[in-house]
Amino acid sequence: MDNRIKIGDIHIVGLTDGRATFDPRILFPDTSLEAWEPYYDIFPECFDGKFFRTNLGSFAISTKDKVIVADTGLGPHGDMFGFPAPGRLLGDFESNEISLESVNTVFITHLHGDHYGWNYREDTEERKPTFPNAEYIVHTKDWEHWTSDSMKSDEPDDPLARSVLPLFDDGLLKLIEGQTQIGRGVDAIHTPGHTPGHMSLIISSGKERALLIGDIVGSPMQVTESDFFYTPDSDSELGRKTRNDMLDLAEKENMTVLGSHLSYPGWGTIIRWEGRRYFQPLKNTKERLIN
Repeated sequence: MDNRIKIGDIHIVGLTDGRATFDPRILFPDTSLEAWEPYYDIFPECFDGKFFRTNLGSFAISTKDKVIVADTGLGPHGDMFGFPAPGRLLGDFESNEISLESVNTVFITHLHGDHYGWNYREDTEERKPTFPNAEYIVHTKDWEHWTSDSMKSDEPDDPLARSVLPLFDDGLLKLIEGQTQIGRGVDAIHTPGHTPGHMSLIISSGKERALLIGDIVGSPMQVTESDFFYTPDSDSELGRKTRNDMLDLAEKENMTVLGSHLSYPGWGTIIRWEGRRYFQPLKNTKERLIN
């Protein structure tokens, strides 16, 4: 099973916290179930009957100077639209022989709960940062938005209070704005719309480039159906513009595209077929069973 890829001299491992299955109308309330039927045969890994079956992916990115983890999954105690969290991510680190102590940077694309759930160990008696030697990077606009009085919750099991707010108290949080180099050949860029501070990564080494898109698209199908109204976008029009701009960039420059919710292990390219844009998983990888 090949869940590893190289962008020049940068090594990337595709990891997963498992999968979640849910009704696509939760995310696309204006879109009928029938609209997804053309994709059943194209992306069979993304469907369970008529429901979406979504990878909860993360990435370990090794440069010459750092080990960077992009997003930390849903975690052990959360749920996604009423479905329990698989909580597989730490086991995937172990099976891929990546030590938690080796990670220098945790890059959180945005503050939705399926992207920060393993910031802290909650599967052990002692609650502590999952990556003890890492700083955790969040965009200032997302931090300000989600920690505002109107967004904070008093619930003791609130995911943000459990997995994000303690980063500040523990001195592990780094807030950034604009384009920021977080490792040699790895630059964070602001790609707002899905959330106010959503970020992506431009990964460059030699003549190769990749774009880690976060939740600019939430499934391979959305590469094609990029204009569908998408409920999770905090700003629908800006989300649509950012999505199309970034997909256009990736297509124009023939970049490898990586995403948490793309077909495992989470990368491919953008192609055109009959005038429409499609996600094409890279052919040197295989789907594995991650039920």
